[in-house]
Amino acid sequence: MFSVSYTEPVMKATSTPTICLNMIVKNESRVILRLLNTVVKLIDSYCICDTGSTDNTVSLIETFMTEHNIPGKIVFEPFQDFGYNRTHALNEAAKMPNQDYLLLMDADMYLTGEALKNPESFKKTLTKDCYHLCQGSPTYYYKNVRIVKNGKGYSYWGVTHEYVKTPEGTVYDAIDTDVLFIQDIGDGGAKTDKFERDIRLLTKGLEDNPNNDRYTFYLANSLRDAGRIVEAIEMFKKRVEIGGWIEEVWHSYYSMGKCYAILGEHEKAISAWIDGYNHYPNRIENLYEIINYYRLRGKNRSAYTFYVLAHESNRKWGASRDFLFLQKDVYDYKIDYELSIVGYYVNDSGIDLVKTCMKVLAYSHLPDNTASNVLSNYKFYTKKVSHEPNLLPAQPLDVLIRLTDGFNFDQVFVKSTPSIIQRENHLIINTRYVNYRIDDRGGYVNQENVITKNVISVIDISKPLWKVVQEFELKYDTSKDGRYVGLEDIRLFLNGTEILYNANRGMPDGSMKIEHGKISLDEESTKDSKWLELDSGNRQIEKNWVLFQASSPQEDKGTAVKCVYNWNPTFAVGNIDLSSSHVNVIAHKPVPYFFRYLRGSTNGVLIQGELWFICHAVSYEDRRYYYHIVVVVDPKTYTIKRYTPLFTFEGSHVEYTLGFIYVASVDHLLIGYSVYDKTTKYIELSRTFFEKDMIQV
Repeated sequence: MFSVSYTEPVMKATSTPTICLNMIVKNESRVILRLLNTVVKLIDSYCICDTGSTDNTVSLIETFMTEHNIPGKIVFEPFQDFGYNRTHALNEAAKMPNQDYLLLMDADMYLTGEALKNPESFKKTLTKDCYHLCQGSPTYYYKNVRIVKNGKGYSYWGVTHEYVKTPEGTVYDAIDTDVLFIQDIGDGGAKTDKFERDIRLLTKGLEDNPNNDRYTFYLANSLRDAGRIVEAIEMFKKRVEIGGWIEEVWHSYYSMGKCYAILGEHEKAISAWIDGYNHYPNRIENLYEIINYYRLRGKNRSAYTFYVLAHESNRKWGASRDFLFLQKDVYDYKIDYELSIVGYYVNDSGIDLVKTCMKVLAYSHLPDNTASNVLSNYKFYTKKVSHEPNLLPAQPLDVLIRLTDGFNFDQVFVKSTPSIIQRENHLIINTRYVNYRIDDRGGYVNQENVITKNVISVIDISKPLWKVVQEFELKYDTSKDGRYVGLEDIRLFLNGTEILYNANRGMPDGSMKIEHGKISLDEESTKDSKWLELDSGNRQIEKNWVLFQASSPQEDKGTAVKCVYNWNPTFAVGNIDLSSSHVNVIAHKPVPYFFRYLRGSTNGVLIQGELWFICHAVSYEDRRYYYHIVVVVDPKTYTIKRYTPLFTFEGSHVEYTLGFIYVASVDHLLIGYSVYDKTTKYIELSRTFFEKDMIQV
């Protein structure tokens, strides 16, 4: 053993504890910098034991540490077994003065968490002897001792799958996963023959320590991972017979069941999983396997029966960080995903399947195919708001339905989605007419040109009996008309007393832009129209940009009108410079996972100090299915606060909305929408109708 680099750590003038990176390495040149780049701000020194690298691992470490002014040493000790070499690394670190804690890592890991943003504050929280961190992935992890006080006589026990052995009286604590988490990738330089190597080491370990519970358990795991399934089953049985720590006993039943399933012996698999539940009902990964097995075979009542058991266990105990090799995604969404299918056939307890589906969709690591399946099945559970009483009185509703009836357009045109705003005692509504149709498969049947005509209606609502006082076909700049003629999906917006609009504009070159401008009721025309452009550049096709204002122009520093141009992967907000066409990006805020499916429908409406938007999502199946959602946003911070479950207006395949108003006097929302782009409809609903089902972010 000798040191190839050593710089004495300097005593810090503050009382902040110091952290030394401590690990063993061998041929880790492919991954070592990935680790070092994540720990560099957290560590004050390093002590690394190389067990026989033949690549440039050592020089990479030295160069990195020198460039970042981090003192430390690398020592060499030939590999004997993992317990021996890791203990050697601990002992070498104990010789280094002024290093309070050791961070125990492997080269094929990396750190994430809030502690990396403010390392000094984190280090000041370290007061205990040992700290457990969770390692693995967001969907599968377990806790392990990864931060320990230096020079306390700790050692590692075990030839492989070793653990930190601590003196009696050691005080432990745990660090939350959002503070520090170890992403365990498992692609290190010593993994090429890992399973067979571990089998050799563990077999030798059992020769020296017969019936050792830990060696037996990990030998069974290694046999399974090496594909030696029959041998693994026998070793798991032996581990169950030894008894002891319930986590390893339960996991042996669980793994035994999975081994039987691989062999196609499903009755034995289910028997093993049930035995695991009988021994330890706290965990549900085994029950999930049973649920999935029965659901895939159409035995939905059996699947539902085991779901009830799993749901109760999950409700009672949850996903404890003390669980060994926790399959966290089972607790977070997988059993609920099973219910989202099984519940269509059997739901004796009357579980709210809308909430179940929304919970699954909100899971941050949901596979795309699972999300698509949930959206596809959601139509069987979704709420149809048209089934609620329409709170709009009969005469005003009749006025809205009859809007534009006096216009004698060619019969090829049909009324479609309206947009609506209120200016004092008047409603101003744009009704879109289109010359295309949507066929039975949800596809568009177009004419030679795709033409949109827009009719503006002004309605006096100052009296109980509403009255149309102005109505005209909106004139616009026709110079950019080509195959696409007219302004598509006009969204009206009130800026003070000015009427603004956004519209999709198909261009002659095949692109689609967002046209923004004003509407003059006197001139019956658009004016000051321009194409909105992001400073970072636009995409070839831009659609569904929606407008909003904060609570007052003063709070917006003179630029009151803003737009949302993306709902995923972030909630993206820009300031519109009304004197030009530029949109300056001012915010990117995180959103729930399923917002990747959302697109803007309506402009934002201020309701009781919050911004309310209606968005839409489309499920692409044999045809398109539209869903809608109300999203509530903080107008000052632009953070998503809550949202409704997805809903439909009538349960039709293609529905769309472009606007709503808030009727503050009665606390109602008046919404305009279309079905199949060939009807124009309105419904008034209580704000509390949406509020009562809101999901908090």
